Parts: sequence; structure tokens; C-alpha cells
Amino acid sequence: MVGVSMANATVATNRERIVRVEDDVTALDTRVSALEVMHIEHMAKLDVLLKIGRTILAIAGATLGLEIGIEGGIV
Repeated sequence: MVGVSMANATVATNRERIVRVEDDVTALDTRVSALEVMHIEHMAKLDVLLKIGRTILAIAGATLGLEIGIEGGIV
């Protein structure tokens, strides 16, 4: 407790503490909401990067397969 002992707590000091706690909860709620939005955005970006990576791998695999086929005399 910040400067208030429980033995000397009055209604006024309790109300002040309640208001401070409510303010803290509101601030935390705002921060959690912002973190949730950031998490969703980062997950979407990660999903796009994974899809790009898979596409690059598919293109590289197709290119290597084509080169192996040409070198082997199949095509």
C-alpha cells in the first residue's frame, strides 16, 4: 500500500484506492486490446511470408526439376 496502513483506512482513502485501481485496470485493458490487435496483424504478416516462402520453394523445385530433366536428356 502506498502510504496508507489498513488500520487507518477511511472511506475516503478506500475510495481513492478504488479509483486508482479502476484507472489501472482501464489502462491495462487498453494495453491488452492494443497487443491483441498487434498480434493479429503480425500473424497475418507471418501467414503472408509463409505463403511467399512456399511459392518460392515451389518455383525453385519446378526449376530444378526442369533443369534435371533437360540435363538428363528426358526433355
